[in-house]
Amino acid sequence: MLRRGSKLIQLSVRSIRAPVQANAARGAFAVANQQCAGFATMYDNHMPYEDVNRHRSDAEQRIAQVPVVEVASNVAVCDGGGGALGHPLEYIQLDTVRHGEAQTCKYCGIRYKQKEGYHHHGH
Repeated sequence: MLRRGSKLIQLSVRSIRAPVQANAARGAFAVANQQCAGFATMYDNHMPYEDVNRHRSDAEQRIAQVPVVEVASNVAVCDGGGGALGHPLEYIQLDTVRHGEAQTCKYCGIRYKQKEGYHHHGH
C-alpha cells in the first residue's frame, strides 16, 4: 500500500512522461529516458522534490552555539582545528564595508570578528 505522498509522485511522473511518449509515437524527437527522479530517491513530503535534512544532522545548530572569535587584526586565519581533521587555511578579511559584523569561514562555519576598538594604522 503506497502512502498518499507516493501516490501523488506517481501521478506527477505519469503526467510528465505521457506527452513524451505521445511525441515519440508521432515520430518527433524525444529523449527516451527523460530525467525523472526514481521513487527510491524521493521523500514523502508536500512537494515531490523538497529537500529535507536526510541525515537528521544538528551540525548547523551546534556551530551556531560556538561563540564569535574576536581577532586583533584585519585578517583572521582559520584552519578548522589543524591536523588531519582540519581544512585548508582560509584567510578571512574582517575590515569589510559592514565594519563590526562577523565573517564566517566557508569550510567550518566558525565566525570571526574584529575586536572592538581595534583600528589598523598601516602606511
